[in-house]
Amino acid sequence: MQLALVEHLQLGHRMLGRWSFFCLSLALLSGCMSITTHKKNGEEVVMSQKEFELYVEKVFRYHNQVMNELLESSEDVMEQHPMDAKKLKAAEKKMIESCHPLNEVVSESLAGGSASIQVKMELATTVPACEEATESVDQLMP
Repeated sequence: MQLALVEHLQLGHRMLGRWSFFCLSLALLSGCMSITTHKKNGEEVVMSQKEFELYVEKVFRYHNQVMNELLESSEDVMEQHPMDAKKLKAAEKKMIESCHPLNEVVSESLAGGSASIQVKMELATTVPACEEATESVDQLMP
């Protein structure tokens, strides 16, 4: 688990340095159109392309911050009550799965490639899910 977190964090640091390239890719994908997404409570929200870029960046940075904190506190987590550690492990798994599409788009962009159009289009759904899953992990951390 720690090796995967370390690799994820190393990738995250490279990604933050080239964030503008990703935003440019996202801008080219979405053009001047508005993007419809949802808040955690299910309420529909319409954002401009720029607002959505800022939201994606915020969620991406938050996710990487929580992953970093999780890595740094991994020993503390193991010392927790077994039930708490089990809940955190399940929440971490859900976060990794929920944030995978976002990380895939950023990774492909940084590697000079491009994630599939389908994956990019799914960001309107997957980014709020990533944010919610990341918040769940953050709340369970010691």
